[in-house]
Amino acid sequence: MANHHPTTWSEPVARSPISMPGKYVVVDGWEQCDLTSNAAMTLTDESHRTKVVLRATPNHSVREWLPPLRSSRYSGEILQVGSGPAEWYLIGAKPPELMVEGLPIEGGEGFASWVDVTHGRALMRVTGVDTDSMLSKLCAVNLAEGTTPNSTAFRTSIAGVTTDVIRDDQDGLRSYLLHCERSSGQYLFEALLDAGTEFGCEPGRRVATSSPVADSN
Repeated sequence: MANHHPTTWSEPVARSPISMPGKYVVVDGWEQCDLTSNAAMTLTDESHRTKVVLRATPNHSVREWLPPLRSSRYSGEILQVGSGPAEWYLIGAKPPELMVEGLPIEGGEGFASWVDVTHGRALMRVTGVDTDSMLSKLCAVNLAEGTTPNSTAFRTSIAGVTTDVIRDDQDGLRSYLLHCERSSGQYLFEALLDAGTEFGCEPGRRVATSSPVADSN
């Protein structure tokens, strides 16, 4: 996919590692593509969302405030993800320091810390009835409903890239958030698009369509 990023802006902006076709605009200091799609499956760049990684030792009390390993849940508008041992990702739209507000990170037994990794990670979302079939072409995890239901989180290899995967259904449609190291973002995005060709996958922010087809896989 050719690089469609514009060369200059009047003010400094943050840029995603993922390049998409279409017009770019600046939203909240981030350069974002305004491409939309109503295809059966859509792939969206969400690298602009705030991403914080939090780590804690087994005896630290903050663990009680976070989801168990291989699961995710929302705390308000912040998605908390337990996709690795003693490690959580917090994903949302707030400034980094507000993402951890209210969590008992300081004090107590053990050790806990957090780091803003927003600019070091690529984040994308794939949505559609057949997303499980598409992802199964690229990874070995069983994505059947009974095995990896909504809110499941795990770390695996997708197209050879170590990726954190969070099932986060949207408006009744199966949907997955995937994030990886920034340097692998463009490659993973293009690999997903290629694997999704037979399912009608298109890049762009999903726009409202008719009622979704029930997903019973």
